[in-house]
This record gives sequence, structure tokens and C-alpha cells, in this order.
Amino acid sequence: MSQVLGKQQPEDEEEEEEEEDELVGLADYGDGPDSSDADPDSGAEEGVLDFSDPFSTEVKPRILLMGLRRSGKSSIQKVVFHKMSPNETLFLESTNKICREDVSNSSFVNFQIWDFPGQIDFFDPTFDYEMIFRGTGALIFVIDSQDDYMEALARLHLTVTRAYKVNTDINFEVFIHKVDGLSDDHKIETQRDIHQRANDDLADAGLEKIHLSFYLTSIYDHSIFEAFSKVVQKLIPQLPTLENLLNIFISNSGIEKAFLFDVVSKIYIATDSTPVDMQTYELCCDMIDVVIDISCIYGLKEDGAGTPYDRESTAIIKLNNTTVLYLKEVTKFLALVCFVREESFERKGLIDYNFHCFRKAIHEVFEVRMKVVKSRKVQNRLQKKKGATPNGTPRVLL
Repeated sequence: MSQVLGKQQPEDEEEEEEEEDELVGLADYGDGPDSSDADPDSGAEEGVLDFSDPFSTEVKPRILLMGLRRSGKSSIQKVVFHKMSPNETLFLESTNKICREDVSNSSFVNFQIWDFPGQIDFFDPTFDYEMIFRGTGALIFVIDSQDDYMEALARLHLTVTRAYKVNTDINFEVFIHKVDGLSDDHKIETQRDIHQRANDDLADAGLEKIHLSFYLTSIYDHSIFEAFSKVVQKLIPQLPTLENLLNIFISNSGIEKAFLFDVVSKIYIATDSTPVDMQTYELCCDMIDVVIDISCIYGLKEDGAGTPYDRESTAIIKLNNTTVLYLKEVTKFLALVCFVREESFERKGLIDYNFHCFRKAIHEVFEVRMKVVKSRKVQNRLQKKKGATPNGTPRVLL
């Protein structure tokens, strides 16, 4: 396997009219000048709304991690969002209080994670569980596949039914966790059994309309990242737009497969409409790790200034099966990773020009989202001012 890694050198380019920035198809490819991907940064220091904001749930949804004690909730969070080694999670202490963490890596991967201790009964009268579920976008219930899961299924049923009464828009996700210790046949059988029992319990309660999604996960492989990717994608209202942009990009560039990755967490927030192969996804994750690690060593200035990942970051890895992995920076938190055949990669100029157009479109989507965030902030301020007179004294309703 030969590798070419590093940061792309900036090129001089002439200003182009916006109407000329259209994706060029393979049939349109010629010997014209190659357009570099130098593009004005979106300037997107994204503002994140506080959860006291009644409008914030559409902008920054909440993800709840629930399950019985020792099911692996905290380990999942540490591995996915803190780059902790799976072996290090063996030394984590049991969580004894609700842990809340903001994940604000980009305009799209932008949410709060609440990790609930398994021993806490949040349906106790001392907990305002309605407040908890009211602002929730997704509820992830973690079940230890290597343990007796009957008690976990009973807790799952109670949690889902109570949450659904408060908020019918919650996405219910079930992680059948720690499957690394099971054989392939046992994994399938365990998933089928849990799926059947959980849905039967809902049917018996007359709640067939509640949809549960099931994932086989382990922190010792990439299955946990792929499962979290699927969960996060459901919380991104721009997902159809992103998928459409990726479909147009790969069809015009002769690309086999493309992912839009959040670099920090290795969650892919969008991909094209072709099926996702697990090995392909793992290669992409490994490539991101390699690029960041090498950039940390060779990509910084002598005084250590700069960042290991910036707008000039790019990487090309040629595999021994005539496939090329191509990584390009989209924003300071997002990367596009493509699978290209060697014969198609000979038209690198076409791919780079189309990427320039794709990157520009992504930044436009960012700008639209930021306008929504700012608009909701203004609405929130107006809502707060309604309860006070100009001199600051409370307004009394007669």
C-alpha cells in the first residue's frame, strides 16, 4: 500500500461567478484549467443555544443514554466522544449521578448527551421526567447482551412507554451491546430474541405505533461508531439535502462511495444512497486517524502553532486493489472521504473541481442553519422580555 499524505499547497485561482460553479459530469470533462478548492471559510463559529431556550430543541437536540448498571453506557460515551481506548474503559468507575455533556463539533453534530446511572429511578416523584423527555431527540437504551436481559427489557418497556406519552417525536434506539464476546450465530439469535420480546411487550400494551431501532454494538470495533452515526443522522434535518449533494457529486465524478465525516468523533453524518459496507467504513475511520496523527507530527509549525486539521488538509491513499482513498477538508470539523477507482482518479482535476462546488454548497447549508439559530435566539429574547416592563419590574396581569 502506498500512501501520499500531507497538506495541500494553496493554488492561485481566478474569481469565478457563482452561476458558473456547477458540477461537471464525466462527459463534460476536458482539458480546461483545474479549479482548486480554495474557498472562503464559512466563518462559522456556531452559536449553540442553551437548553433553557424553549426553541433550542430543534437546533440542539438531547440524546439520553439509559440502561441498567454496568451495561456499558459510560464506556460508549468515552470511546466515541473522548477517543478513549476500549481497554481503558475497564477502569471506569460506575456512574452514580446524571452526567451531561455538550457535543458541539460542527453545525450538524450538535447535541447534548445525558448519561443516566442505571440504579437511579428517574420516575421517582423527585425527578421531573417530563422535563427530561420533553426536550429529547433520541433515547438510546443499552442492553448487555452477555447478561440476562429480562430485567433490561422490562426497564426498556417502562422507559419507552413513559417517554412516548411525554414526547411522541423521540427516536427510540436499542444498542444490544458487548456483542464482541458472542459468536455470529449467537449475535443474530440474541438480536432476534430481544427484538421479538420488546415489540411483543409494546403490542400487548397497545403501542404498536412505537418504533424501536436495534443495533449490535461493541466498543472493540467500529460498530459503535456506525450505530451512533445512524442515531445522529436522524437528528439532522438537513440530511436529505446532504445525501442529495453527495449523490450528485459522486455521479458526476466517477466516485464509488463517499462519506461526510465528523473528524473528531468519526461519526459519518451523511453518505450517498449506495449501501454502506462495514469494511469500507472502517477503512475511512482508520484513514482519518492516520491523517490526524501524521499531521500532528509533521503538519504543525516549528513552534507548534497551527492546527493538525485545516482547510489545506488532504490525503491520498492507494490501496493494492486498484482503489484510491481520497480525503478532503470540507469545514474545520468535517471531512469528505471518497472511494475512487484508479482509472477514475486519473481525472483528479474533474474530481477537485466538483469537490469545490460541493464544498461551496455545504457552506451555504451551514449559513442557512446559522440564520435559523440566530432567528431563534432573537425569538427567545423577545419571549423573555414579555414578562417585564421597560424599567425591569415584573409585568402584572390584571
